[in-house]
Amino acid sequence: MNGYHKWTKEEEEIFREAIVQFKYNWVRIQQNILPHISVKSMKNKYYQRMHNNSIIKSSSIVSDEEVYKLIKIIMYQNLQ
Repeated sequence: MNGYHKWTKEEEEIFREAIVQFKYNWVRIQQNILPHISVKSMKNKYYQRMHNNSIIKSSSIVSDEEVYKLIKIIMYQNLQ
């Protein structure tokens, strides 16, 4: 696994749900949900989505739960 993976819409949906379940624990997501996708590819996908949607997390302003909800909304919109 070299870190690059061409994501399917189904994988993106599964990944979004896995983030809600496992937060940012990429290893657990890989081990339990998407074993064929490298941790590096997951990180790249996550940060690419965050960057493309200009979400900046500040713990004093946004809670982790709110960030997860925003991720879910953004990834859903990107599937449309």
